[in-house]
Amino acid sequence: MEQRKNNFTSLLLYSLKSKKNWFLLSTVIIFITTMLIPFILGIGGEFFIAFGIVEVFILAFVNCLVDSSFLHNDSKLAYYKSKPLSFKDQIFINIISNHIFTGFLLILVLLSDAVQNYNIDILEIYKVIIPWLSAGIFLSALSSILSGNTLVAGLMTIFNFALPAIFYLIIQFMFSILEDLVIGFSSNVLMEYFVDAFYKLDYIYLIAYSYNSIDIVYFLILGVIIAFITFLILKMIKRRKNENTGNFMVFDGYKYFVSVLASLIIPALFSISSYDRSVASEVMVSLLLAALSYYIIIAIMEKAFRISRLSIKVFLVSMASFIVLTGATVLFANQYKNVVPAPEDVKAAYIGGNRWAYREANRYFGDEDILNDENLSEFESYYYNRNIILFTDKANIEKITELHKEILDNQGYDNDEFYINNVVINYYMNDGSILIRDYRIKNDENSENKVKDEIASDILKSEELKEKKFFYLYNEDYYLKNKDNIKVVLSNDRGEAYSPDENISLEHIRPHLIKDIDTMLHDSDKAFMILNSYSLDWPARDYKENYYLQITVANKDNSSKDVYQTIYLDDRLVNTREFLGIK
Repeated sequence: MEQRKNNFTSLLLYSLKSKKNWFLLSTVIIFITTMLIPFILGIGGEFFIAFGIVEVFILAFVNCLVDSSFLHNDSKLAYYKSKPLSFKDQIFINIISNHIFTGFLLILVLLSDAVQNYNIDILEIYKVIIPWLSAGIFLSALSSILSGNTLVAGLMTIFNFALPAIFYLIIQFMFSILEDLVIGFSSNVLMEYFVDAFYKLDYIYLIAYSYNSIDIVYFLILGVIIAFITFLILKMIKRRKNENTGNFMVFDGYKYFVSVLASLIIPALFSISSYDRSVASEVMVSLLLAALSYYIIIAIMEKAFRISRLSIKVFLVSMASFIVLTGATVLFANQYKNVVPAPEDVKAAYIGGNRWAYREANRYFGDEDILNDENLSEFESYYYNRNIILFTDKANIEKITELHKEILDNQGYDNDEFYINNVVINYYMNDGSILIRDYRIKNDENSENKVKDEIASDILKSEELKEKKFFYLYNEDYYLKNKDNIKVVLSNDRGEAYSPDENISLEHIRPHLIKDIDTMLHDSDKAFMILNSYSLDWPARDYKENYYLQITVANKDNSSKDVYQTIYLDDRLVNTREFLGIK
């Protein structure tokens, strides 16, 4: 045992000694790119440090592949068999020596940052970079064991590192199919919920710690990842058939695993990026792309145009499993597509065209089980600039449910002037749950707008909407408290200010704006389109010269920043234009 320990230590020291040229070359490279070149150019900053970190990744990656290349050459395998240590020990010697080499490179970059005084908090960056490099070193060793070729080992290292992201893409592929087959379900919202609740990709890659402090979970995640890769290394090195050295893949199972997953990447990207295509054609094209991708990958792996029957069976079984799993998800979701909650069970509701409304609300409320009036009010004031209005008045919630039922019956809307993309409806229930629906609205000239516009008009002219959208006009308490922090500037479409002192008294213009907005809100024409526009804007009409009011509310209370709103002054704002002397 003692002899083996001494052999291990001696070979580790020998491995490090054999890297002396790499240590020297790397030092020169990082010194020139992060210190000498910036000094000669007389410039500095984040770019050169970022470039130095990229160099660390490249140098570590190349070293890992070089050290494990003995697994891909029969003569080198025979040589290493003659050594006193096993392949397992040799692999872990390489892993340790590459960690030491990589740590040396990171120290060089850190010293470069300190000498140049770039004022970059590089230790914060290292919180993510160091785990990535460490996991990459282990994955490179595993990939070299699984592969029979050094170049393929490099590709598989990248593939294995990207596996969590590939699984994420495939899950989104499934959800995009669900979105096409079941109205009201959004793949983006489903993915956000799935990631928040189960598949925390930012924690798997530790990206979350780029903006959070390190805690025990950080070390647990990293420890589990390293332990799992180590377990696979130990298992695979025992089962590795060295007679397959020279083939692209040593293990047939891994070959099919990679081929099936890789064959789904292109169809997934196609499906996620496609829009307004028929479901049948989209599914057909996705299957064809998957089959073609799989054939190309397997043909390359097997070095033959005619692939084996086993490869065909694996593909058919894999696609059948994917279809069954996706179909089961669709059948499950289909049970809930017509669900519209009772108004009395809803604490707050959102309707509009902002798909990120759920994400912003979810981020703000966090772990709140039940919403109350106080945190709802704080949320709305915090996100005034995002045009997110949560309706809490039961009359408005009831109207939203009525409009929801109308959309379920008919997703068409005759709107030849302006394009409506999506209508998002979010219900925040009394029990703390959230019901989210996202409907694609079709521009249909034969569609009847009357019902949608009448319901939307009732919401638009409600006192609640006025006080939340135009809070600086209709909310008397807010106005009295903040009127000195509100600036109104009249400009034209070229951004030129027209008032003598550039500011207009809100106190003087306020009654005219209220009168005009009241008139416009009571006009039900295109009300559905206005309700679902980004910022509840009426379509601006063309003029030789457009005027608008730029309203700025200085940072107050818990608002994230100054609030900006723009009101276009076309001929519908008669009183305001007359007050300002605009003809």
